[in-house]
Amino acid sequence: MSSSLLDDPVKKFVHKKVVMLDVDDTIEKAAKTMRDEQIGSVLVSSKGEAVGIVTERDILYKVVAGGKDPSKLKLNDIMSKPLIFVDANAKVKDAIAMMAKNEIRRLVVKEGKNVIGVVSQRAVVGDVHKADILIAEIDLPKGVICPYCGSAFDNKEELSKHIDRMHIGAGLLEGDVRQL
Repeated sequence: MSSSLLDDPVKKFVHKKVVMLDVDDTIEKAAKTMRDEQIGSVLVSSKGEAVGIVTERDILYKVVAGGKDPSKLKLNDIMSKPLIFVDANAKVKDAIAMMAKNEIRRLVVKEGKNVIGVVSQRAVVGDVHKADILIAEIDLPKGVICPYCGSAFDNKEELSKHIDRMHIGAGLLEGDVRQL
């Protein structure tokens, strides 16, 4: 498969089932809504405008694991903000890069000024995987990796010196066999 999937527009992968709850709604309400609607996140609004997002992971890590009461805690207390938007016509590879740069798993998709849905890392990467895109088509770190400790080096010579010093012993690869 060619890189055409990475060049496809984000709108091809958007989840259009968007639920918006108010900042003052409880975590309990959000969890029940996610369960009932079979969705993994809700957008959070203030005065009718989307201002944040709460995901299943947020509820699990910030509420449940924190021993907090979901019936008393508000969405405003745990929502991720500000929202990061992507245009519906942006390329999938640009959306993946935005998620990586911002260390997030979801982007809110807009067409013009209107929110049309959410695109998740799982949806995009899952579809990319199914399409058997070659890993070489995605930017990978440059250089060489030490097979012993995983350290990265710019070239084989630096790697060789590192292995010599750190894993074998100084001078051994340069012909100094006095240590043997």
